[in-house]
Amino acid sequence: MPTDIYARLRELAASSDSKPAEMRPVLLRVITDLFALHGLHTSDELRLYEEMAGKLIAGADESVLTHVARKLSRCLDAPPAVLERIRARGGQPARELLHKSPLIERRDLREIAAGGACDQACAVAGRDDLDRETARLLAARPEREILRALAANPRAPLGPQDIRLLAARGRFDPELARALLGRGEPTIDELPLFSFAGPPERAALLLLALEANLVHAGRPEPGAPLDAETAERVEAAAFDGKRGAFAKILAERLHCGQLLARRIVDDEEGDALALAFVAIGLPREACARILLGAFPRIGESPEAFDRVMRLVRTVPRRVALRMIDAMAGPSGPQAPSPARASLPLPTPEWRSAGATEAAPTPKPGRA
Repeated sequence: MPTDIYARLRELAASSDSKPAEMRPVLLRVITDLFALHGLHTSDELRLYEEMAGKLIAGADESVLTHVARKLSRCLDAPPAVLERIRARGGQPARELLHKSPLIERRDLREIAAGGACDQACAVAGRDDLDRETARLLAARPEREILRALAANPRAPLGPQDIRLLAARGRFDPELARALLGRGEPTIDELPLFSFAGPPERAALLLLALEANLVHAGRPEPGAPLDAETAERVEAAAFDGKRGAFAKILAERLHCGQLLARRIVDDEEGDALALAFVAIGLPREACARILLGAFPRIGESPEAFDRVMRLVRTVPRRVALRMIDAMAGPSGPQAPSPARASLPLPTPEWRSAGATEAAPTPKPGRA
């Protein structure tokens, strides 16, 4: 086989017209593999490959075009006309180019990010070289598949506003929530994802909430604990053994949806349950009885019981309320705006309650 690409392409071009129709897709693969052997090409090589590929693309099926697109995505000087013809076919070949090719114009990527087909926008969301504007456009899209692809891309340059938008959607989308939390150290904007977080992320989120001292960002300063009659009603529902009924009572007291309330009740770690107890003002003695008698996975483990009760003792009620509000999301015209990012500085008040035991030393949050 000649080592000169142009010479070999000329040989294949000379015989292409005599090939049967079923061999033409094979020929497209061969000339593309040959073209992709080198990163840069002469003008003659580019012209001849563009001419040959242009004749063969129309008869190629999706699997062949996907192979061609994958190969051309690695070429820094692939002919734009060939790329455009592959993109026009749509499907997986177009997604390959949109996901990897460095030759796709920024304006095209932004146009797709703003209003292109969902599958193509997902491909753009996974690019290694996303810019801030393209990421912002993708974060504003309504399709959850696009948001998941964007959150799962560790190179996506997401700003605080993007994180807030994604976290708001991730409240009831476990896959999106876990993709966001998997990007690194959580930020205060990811409080809505607390119930989907693992132990390290929960500890970091709780500490962020405590240090931010969200007295002005949530509900007004809470009043007295639950009255005895309501506390007994909550406790009785817990001991009844019907998790759905218990979740319904929590939903009523927390002013949140039953889906979130059920997720709190079913939480294996018990952290969200502790926050719910604090938020509704349930007396500590009732909290302990419920944990010991109605939640054996916590009550039968001294370590788990002590950890959950430490949260009950040390987390201020206003912080617990704000965290539940973040998980629940807006519930009416008075709901806090997701754009609110300014938080007051921490005060010594929660530290005096021993809140430093509730979470480990914070790590620096990501930008």
